[in-house]
Amino acid sequence: MSAIPFLWTNDDICYGQVEPLRRQLKFIDRFGIPGTFFVVPGSDGYPRGKTIADDAEILKEIERARGRGHEFYQHGYLHTPFESGVPETWMLDFAPEVRRQYDEQRLEIEKHHTFEALVAMLESGRRIWRRALHEDSPGYRPGWGAFCGNLYRALEVLGYAWVSSTLPSPASWLRNQGQWDAPMNYRAAVPALPHRLGQLWEYPIGGDYAFRVPNEPARIEAMVELALQEFHYCHEHGWPFLLLSHYHGLENNHHSGYAVHEQLLPRLLRDGCAEPLAMAQLHRRFAGAEA
Repeated sequence: MSAIPFLWTNDDICYGQVEPLRRQLKFIDRFGIPGTFFVVPGSDGYPRGKTIADDAEILKEIERARGRGHEFYQHGYLHTPFESGVPETWMLDFAPEVRRQYDEQRLEIEKHHTFEALVAMLESGRRIWRRALHEDSPGYRPGWGAFCGNLYRALEVLGYAWVSSTLPSPASWLRNQGQWDAPMNYRAAVPALPHRLGQLWEYPIGGDYAFRVPNEPARIEAMVELALQEFHYCHEHGWPFLLLSHYHGLENNHHSGYAVHEQLLPRLLRDGCAEPLAMAQLHRRFAGAEA
């Protein structure tokens, strides 16, 4: 079988995080691969009210990075857990207080997932994006992997071309929570192949093998091996592989996440089974094939 698309994707860069962005760009530039970055327009934390449009250094870095083939897309609005829908319940377990909030206030939370509310949320983030980058983001990745039917309806009505939201295999996420015996588990009911949702394309997300990894050689190697196992499973089926990362995960535990990627990327790239792409190329390939 020929090579499958391999995308190095990254979440959560936001106002004030230009240095982590620079470190990530320097890292992947060493491997000669494009990065697809999902950037949070606003901020729910400190300093409250600041947006990427207020961060001249990040905007300069994005412009320079785009010149080298890296891409940047909208990642939620404020990146609160429930702004785009409800995350997978095992994703909520990364933050017990958020899981408790959902367990105790589920009906109240779901009141905010009307079509009208989600249109308003998306438009709020898009206004910031336009002010910062003078264009619309054609794609959207929700924070926390949250989603709901009205999110997809709102994205379609607002003219987004694609979304990257679903998580077919929970294995890496469970291992990041300390469940080191969690096996690879591509769930049959959660398609891993890009597919249409009305006029939208959904590009499912792969694992994050470097989110909360102990800085221990055995754990680092276990995550590398899981990533390779999941990549080869995707290769057998002809599915793209959208590896996920987070700047805070890469730098967690004395850069243990970077240690995973330092071993993983050469092994993914050396045998010709992975074709490094960014999202614009991937979308043209799938949407263009249907045209």
